[in-house]
Amino acid sequence: MMKKITLQMIAERVGVSKALVSKALSHDPAVKDDTKETIWRTAEEMGYKVKSLRKQPAVRTGNIAVLMPRAYLSDFEYWGKILHGVDQELTNNGFSMLLSGIDIELHPAEGIPHSISEDKVDGALVLGHMPEPYVQILTGKRLPLVMVDSNHLDPAVDHVLANNFLGTYHAVRHLIAAGHRRIAFVGDHETAWSFRERKRGYAEAISDAGDRLPAPSSELLIKGMGVSGNGNYVNPEFADNLRRALMAEEEAVTALMCSNDMIAFEALKVVADLGLRCPEDISVIGFDDLTLAEMLSPRLTTVKVPKESIGKRAVQVLFSRFAEPDRDTEHVLISTELIERASVKKL
Repeated sequence: MMKKITLQMIAERVGVSKALVSKALSHDPAVKDDTKETIWRTAEEMGYKVKSLRKQPAVRTGNIAVLMPRAYLSDFEYWGKILHGVDQELTNNGFSMLLSGIDIELHPAEGIPHSISEDKVDGALVLGHMPEPYVQILTGKRLPLVMVDSNHLDPAVDHVLANNFLGTYHAVRHLIAAGHRRIAFVGDHETAWSFRERKRGYAEAISDAGDRLPAPSSELLIKGMGVSGNGNYVNPEFADNLRRALMAEEEAVTALMCSNDMIAFEALKVVADLGLRCPEDISVIGFDDLTLAEMLSPRLTTVKVPKESIGKRAVQVLFSRFAEPDRDTEHVLISTELIERASVKKL
């Protein structure tokens, strides 16, 4: 069986870096013509399947479209840091970012940006809750595409996001190790794939604790706050649902695993309104590690999402798709980290 030729093998033969080979095979205009020709010729001599790509260069403009719901443009804490990572990685590789905030209420024929409809970009990154019809336009144009922390579950599309399952699993195990037995999951888990994965991590950690903890029940799932293409929302019933869990006469909740930091902030307001204290009366963990988590009193224990790393990795996956358009689809999970602060008390 013939050994598969890789970018690394080509790089070693030519005496250049793997990254330079990837750029050359993607027709990156930043690569000198003579270098590019040497790499192409070597790749073809070694049997690397690039001829169809050579006839139709993947890179023509040096521009990458970044599409996200317009409401996210004001979220500098989360999406802004992902965009910073995207921009940094594109700039380092000689590409430009064309950012478009999408009005998700518009029909795609009206809302799709000109950078897409007029073929002014070589590929696209799609961030967050983008409606399915927009994604269908991108895939229909056969535009190299990477989803970033998205609700789009198509296994045929590259996707980069945080490891939400393991992040929450370890956070809940931290609460269990601190002696907590009545732990509630706070947030509408059905509103986002990331939230569903976080709820799954919560349930798995509870299950792995065995008979020491009650199985997750509706009483331990606090609903009324979540995320959408319009950002975070809080429904009127959220405070009432949380109050009931915190003030139950028997087996009151002692810890909250919140779906994200914004939900944790709202939960802490309800805790204070009830005259309870964190962490003396109730322990709270968030998710995302927003700047405000460090500034609260008490400082919030949370799961850190490496937002800039997610943005950079998404660009790297896109460039890999340029170089190898027929390679297997990637779903990349970026590791998270539990940041222990002052909002969890050991019982």
